[in-house]
Amino acid sequence: MEQAETGFTLRFVLADRKRKKAGKIVEWHHCRFSRPKQGQRKKLVPAEEAAPRAGRQPAHFANATRNVVQGKSTQIRKVHIWLILAFNGKKVVLS
Repeated sequence: MEQAETGFTLRFVLADRKRKKAGKIVEWHHCRFSRPKQGQRKKLVPAEEAAPRAGRQPAHFANATRNVVQGKSTQIRKVHIWLILAFNGKKVVLS
């Protein structure tokens, strides 16, 4: 997949289960998916030499989430795919 310089526009609904708030519609412009750059891949090392992992794998498929970077910032934001309303101005229809 080629990298787009302009990115994409994403419109979705905010939802927070902990605070019990939901319903605000947000639109982000110039978004791109968060992926490591080609030169930043980690080298493989034997398991006994590797440091123990502090975190867990994100399980994006099971949780139906994707990491997105908005604009020129470096902050990674998590978006739940079932809450997306429009992608590049086109309405998203779930079937």
